[in-house]
Amino acid sequence: MAKILTVFLALMVCASPLFCDEAADRKREIEKLKNEAAQKEKELKKYREQEKKISKEISALEDQKVRAQRLKNKVESDITYVEQNLLSIEEKRAALERSMPMWQGVVEEELERYYFTPSCAYCPGGYSLEQDIFVNRMVTHKAAFAAELKKENQEAKERIHSFEERNRRLLEQSSKIKEEQAIISQSFNKKQKDLDVTKRKADAVRREINELNKSAAELNNLLASFERKRKAADAKKAAASKTPAKKTGTGPKIDAARKSLPWPVEGKVISKFGKEYRADLNTWIFRDGIKIAAKSGEPVRSAEAGSVIYAGPFRSYGNVVIVDHNKGFFTIYGFIKEISVSVGDKLPRQGVLGTAGRDTQSSSGTGQSAVYFEIRQGTTAVDPLEWLK
Repeated sequence: MAKILTVFLALMVCASPLFCDEAADRKREIEKLKNEAAQKEKELKKYREQEKKISKEISALEDQKVRAQRLKNKVESDITYVEQNLLSIEEKRAALERSMPMWQGVVEEELERYYFTPSCAYCPGGYSLEQDIFVNRMVTHKAAFAAELKKENQEAKERIHSFEERNRRLLEQSSKIKEEQAIISQSFNKKQKDLDVTKRKADAVRREINELNKSAAELNNLLASFERKRKAADAKKAAASKTPAKKTGTGPKIDAARKSLPWPVEGKVISKFGKEYRADLNTWIFRDGIKIAAKSGEPVRSAEAGSVIYAGPFRSYGNVVIVDHNKGFFTIYGFIKEISVSVGDKLPRQGVLGTAGRDTQSSSGTGQSAVYFEIRQGTTAVDPLEWLK
């Protein structure tokens, strides 16, 4: 908000040609920040949509789990019913088999007694009519009873086989349901983890946006304050010497040739200036400087001679040193492990200002030993790679 107010004031005085170009530069910078903020909002919207989609999938999986559990309970109940019936029929069949020899013995005994042994000496063939009728009925009844026993025994065997077959199918179905339950649970757990990861990423991006915005705003306010003090000092000096203060219609210009400044440390650039895609966060990060890999404790050197205007902790950049080179630009050094200078100290070109520390920024930090480096043309960040050798 302070930065926007500064730009607004600059635009208000744009009636004077002396400030128009600087105001235009500020306006472009504001537009850039607005575009970056809009991009971040799109990324957050994507994460929220992804979170909503995964939550819906988890809800569907929970319904599947409930249905699968109900089906499993029914199958297990059917298995219990079949096993009980199987046991009952088996007991009945076994009882029938045990009774068969007894009934066969009864039939044989009665045949021997009433049929094979004549009891009427004066009857033809030794049998009376009553005896013939009795024997005939007895044999017919016993034969029918034996046939019924045999039929029932066969039916019992068939029912046992049917129940065994049904039981086998139910057991297979139960096994399949358990496998499906395991797959559903595995998918559910994966979706739950995906949801947790998505939430963490969204939170990380949100924190990173807030932190970068706050850091950039505070840094801009800090540098703007230094610029105001410098202009006030120049005006006071001009008034004392009774010479008109030098005025230009453009903002400060870097009084150094491109590709001429030495590196603060020797190392590989691990994060570039401007828009950077982070695959681990699946998002874009916007930077006003670069990160350079460095050995922990390695000396960090000033890119040009100048005065130290800030030395101390600064939000997510750890220990920070800012050097005013009085040539239209500042240089900023972050992730400093140990600061070896104080505010007001004069540094020569390549003068040591501290030692390299570690990149521990919240979501976009690399965790490596590194130095953060910015070049500001006035308060406007420029790509350091355009100026470093």
